[in-house]
Amino acid sequence: MEKFKPYAFLFLAALLYGQGFPNHLGFIFPLGPIAGSAILFWYILNAQSTKCRLGYYLFYNSILNIHSFSWITGTLQEFGALPWTAAAAMNSLYAFVFNPHIWIFIFILKLIESRKPEWKAILFSSNLNTLTIATAFTLIEYYTPQQFPVMLGQPWIIFGGHIYLARIFGLVSFSFVSYLALAEILRFKIYKTFSKTHFISICLFIALNIGLGIREQSHLKAKAKLQKNSFHVRMVQANISNFLKTESEKGGFHSVSTVLDQYEKLSLADSDEKLDLIIWPETAYPYPLYSDKDNILATQVPTIFTTIAYQMNAPILFGGYDHFKDNPDGSYFKTEHNAALFVNTLGQLEETYHKHILIPFGETLPFGPLNEPLSKVLTEMAFFKEGEKKPIFETENGLKFLTTICYEKLRPEFLRDYLNQAKQHPDIMINLTNDSWYGNTLEPELHLFLARWRSAELNMATLRSTNTGVSVYIDRYGNERERLDYGVTGNLDVKLRKEDMVTSGATLFQKYGVLCLVGLIGLLFLFQRILLKYNHAKNTSHP
Repeated sequence: MEKFKPYAFLFLAALLYGQGFPNHLGFIFPLGPIAGSAILFWYILNAQSTKCRLGYYLFYNSILNIHSFSWITGTLQEFGALPWTAAAAMNSLYAFVFNPHIWIFIFILKLIESRKPEWKAILFSSNLNTLTIATAFTLIEYYTPQQFPVMLGQPWIIFGGHIYLARIFGLVSFSFVSYLALAEILRFKIYKTFSKTHFISICLFIALNIGLGIREQSHLKAKAKLQKNSFHVRMVQANISNFLKTESEKGGFHSVSTVLDQYEKLSLADSDEKLDLIIWPETAYPYPLYSDKDNILATQVPTIFTTIAYQMNAPILFGGYDHFKDNPDGSYFKTEHNAALFVNTLGQLEETYHKHILIPFGETLPFGPLNEPLSKVLTEMAFFKEGEKKPIFETENGLKFLTTICYEKLRPEFLRDYLNQAKQHPDIMINLTNDSWYGNTLEPELHLFLARWRSAELNMATLRSTNTGVSVYIDRYGNERERLDYGVTGNLDVKLRKEDMVTSGATLFQKYGVLCLVGLIGLLFLFQRILLKYNHAKNTSHP
């Protein structure tokens, strides 16, 4: 039975990690990922061989895959038109890529054991060592490309208004502090000691987040009283099934009528306040628009949008397809954009945003120059054209916003680039999403959970419009204010809080990204070196 003991603990560790994110049990335990990772690292560290370590790692990831990411199989079936066996096989491969830094940790242990075996005994023995390990794991995790970028620090988002330092150091700083805590837990387990300096640093980090967060909220409430503008926005959640949606995109008359009637009915519903903007989610309109490349205002706009714009006296931002070109051979390779299209109150197409980051196996393939010949074979696969411009939209009433589509909201560096090149700073961010592909699984909640960090990092509220849910208003701290749950048909009419409309400008994280954290870590290393020299001098002067 002793040989099964590690697997029992690794099973528990995987469940603990999964509890730090939306899960089937319905509650989030923010310390779970740290505890689960500490158990995994402990068993990897004490394994007798590389083969054993790889076995522990893959077992842990497989349990986590089943616990939190089993929805990927159904998604690949729907999105990539794959058979169940192929989709399930690809889902199982996620166990090889989740927690990518563990591969490097296992490789380093192998290298140490073969070259400098004495180093293994002191791997977590000093402040500099644990600081180095925390830094390395944080940066590897942050920069390793992942379709669904899950990071150790993300559960901190549940503390909302008390994660103030996110706007200076970003989500990555919360991962760093989490890894530092993890390293010190292992140090205590191995050596029965821990770094008081690191313990104080972690406590100070938490205290600063709480204190500065409370101060900021009080300050904003005072400034909000002077804010004159008040904006009312409607997010239409039509709750169109994925089958009906795909049928409408094929041109079926009944399907198209059902989809558009639902959106029109909800858009024209009575509102207690005059609406400043109506939002439809990603690819809500099933037909492509042919935007005029020379004069966008001359674009022929479908009647449904001119009707809604006139009757509601409100502009419309909707997800759809924007035609890019016709291929001479009649193929559909990169002929359309996945787009957000903005129609003003006069019923004119005023601006468009084209999705930049396309989803592999759903909107493109990750094979570069091979994609075009493959598109002639994989005729059921979509191959969209990537976007190039990054516009800032503005309504007649002066509400400025940027738009992202789907998983683009999970990419902090993409949002940073978007904002840093903008000529004017937007008031809010809008994200158009269609999660109907995933069904009633954990994905819609997990997608939302990860997306909330961008508001905290960039100090900007987010309106997230989805087809089947979850549509939500996220304040500038990353808190959910109002939502329409998954599977609900209706409108989410929100009045933007005046606290969220107070102009703040670019955050330090927006301007400099990870460099702020690198600078902080550099200071910690410098302090540790000075402390080390001081203690050495003190010890040598008193034999």
